[in-house]
Amino acid sequence: MTPPTALLVVLWAGSSTLESPAMSKLRLLSLHSVSLTALVLGALPACGGAPKQEALAVPAVAAAPVVKEEPPDLTPVAAPADLIALGRFRTPKTALETVSAWASFPFKLHDLLPSEMHDLETVIAWDAPLELAVALDPDGEGKVPEPLTVASIGLNSLDGALSVARAHGQPVKALRSGVYRVGDADGISCVAALALGTTPARLVCGHRSRDVDGLLGYATRGLPNEVLPSRDFQVELRLAPVKKKYAAEIGSARMMGGFLLRQAQLDNPRFDRALADTAYGLIDESLAFLGDLDKLRLEATIDPTKNQVDARLDMKFAGQKSWLVQAQLETLPLATPAPDLFWQLPADSTSAGYSVGWKPGRLKPLGHALGELLDAYLDAQKAPAKLREQASKSIELAFDQNTKQVRAQGDLPDVPKDALLAADYRMFGWQLAGIDGEPKQLLASLDAFSATLNNRDLSKVLKERISGFFDPHVKSLEEYLPKVSSHAVTVKGFKAGAKAYRVDMPRALFEKLAKNELTTEGGKPGKEAKSVPVAMVVAYDGQRTWLGVSPDEKALIGRLEALKDPKAAVLSSRAGLDELKAKPRIAGGFLTLTRFAGQLTALGTRPDDVQRLLAALPHHGETPMIMSYDLSAQGPDLSVNLTVPRAAIEDLGALVPAVALTVGKNSILAAP
Repeated sequence: MTPPTALLVVLWAGSSTLESPAMSKLRLLSLHSVSLTALVLGALPACGGAPKQEALAVPAVAAAPVVKEEPPDLTPVAAPADLIALGRFRTPKTALETVSAWASFPFKLHDLLPSEMHDLETVIAWDAPLELAVALDPDGEGKVPEPLTVASIGLNSLDGALSVARAHGQPVKALRSGVYRVGDADGISCVAALALGTTPARLVCGHRSRDVDGLLGYATRGLPNEVLPSRDFQVELRLAPVKKKYAAEIGSARMMGGFLLRQAQLDNPRFDRALADTAYGLIDESLAFLGDLDKLRLEATIDPTKNQVDARLDMKFAGQKSWLVQAQLETLPLATPAPDLFWQLPADSTSAGYSVGWKPGRLKPLGHALGELLDAYLDAQKAPAKLREQASKSIELAFDQNTKQVRAQGDLPDVPKDALLAADYRMFGWQLAGIDGEPKQLLASLDAFSATLNNRDLSKVLKERISGFFDPHVKSLEEYLPKVSSHAVTVKGFKAGAKAYRVDMPRALFEKLAKNELTTEGGKPGKEAKSVPVAMVVAYDGQRTWLGVSPDEKALIGRLEALKDPKAAVLSSRAGLDELKAKPRIAGGFLTLTRFAGQLTALGTRPDDVQRLLAALPHHGETPMIMSYDLSAQGPDLSVNLTVPRAAIEDLGALVPAVALTVGKNSILAAP
């Protein structure tokens, strides 16, 4: 339950006008006022002509002592030593209403209140920070106790909040001056208290009273005054307390890995050794990476001047012992703005990007280890030496490629009628990647991959391991295994020697995996295909190697040839990409809503309907959303950034309701 929701539930759960049983169980606030009445004792004198008498002596009565209430404790509270996460939504009302206005949703945060709850408008500080705190429980039970977790929201007045509670019969218990426990509902515990910061009071809630009691002081007198980066939304995860408290458990990961390894071993010395080397290598790298990682931060800011939302994920490292951190640092001198080749990619790309890649040879040891593991496994299965050599070679070569590249992808305009082919075309579209250097290494890897899949001994090996997946009458798995063929092709503008590979996935395999789950609507009519193809074309232009992937080989070759056509529209002519031109980065690119057209069809929207929906959007789903990856040597720190322009949000605002109306009607996941 989010803090704004918790507040509304807490303050109004006791109202008899609410119909929800769940809401009625969460009635929390009531004002408990105490008044002191002074007693005045005295004697009235006698009146009239009665004889004068001696006045009666009246003993003096001592005044009732006045109990002075202790002032509320507003001493600042430091962050707990075991604090592992904190979060802040700085101005919820302004942020949500700004984005909803961009998306053309007529939304106001206080409109969430039912008509009988409008008096809460003056109680809730709608634009005060909404905050989160999580800490390890120092006295919790068990090996890994549940952490203490609370969320808090600002109140304009503590007395005002308690008055609203009183009007609806909520139990309120004064814990101490300025601190009141409110409500007695199961599954949620809340305290309203005076606070420091931008509001005079806060409502602090957790799902246990232990959580609230443990973090109340920090939530009301510490976190509100924490100096955090000026972001509209942020969540920070701190790993140091976790690593310190659970050092012994983390250190035993190798031992636990040994127990799991025994479940996967085959009593074959060579395979078991290769498996152990690989598994322990992964465990050691994971432990080293965890040791290096210090903090994770997720943040977002709405920039009304630039009309965009900037989101960012930061990974802050305190060490450099892991392979991954070391490999990332090696890319720092290679950082660059988007290279010239990026701007020559097709202008109608639905997404495109570039990467400086890993240091040459960095991935080779990984490929060697995995190749050895596969070779040892096939050896244990009595596979022929030729099959083992082909399979291990294909793995090793795949990890010995140049990873510096540019890439782009887009949609195929013509989709077949056949359900499987249509899904294939929508999933892959067309994809291009440009890699520096000659194609020799890439061709060798694809040739080894083709030889492995086409080796008839492969089906014999697999049949013994996965025969339970298939019907007992199946004598051979060949009808279920992909087939790979290759042939020479001519690509205009490229050197001779271009080669095309075609991978055919048998229809029988897809029908086995997804029987009665594929829509048959959309696309051009045609015969039922016996297989689902994916074509790969490798071409060399004298400086770099291009790899293209698509179910439609002819369309793919056309895309490659367009790269050399001076009249073809390219990314340099496309608006909205200036952010990729200046700052050096280790990777960058963009994506658009049209990139997800295939996924929309999977949700149940017919392909033709998807195209009509996109065409009807204010900006047709073509606005680039910029992604970038920044690396700094200090730490080091790795940042993943996403910039979402207002135009993309406007498209989303129009797209989501339209898609919601069609989801499920023709979904490939729908029941027949």
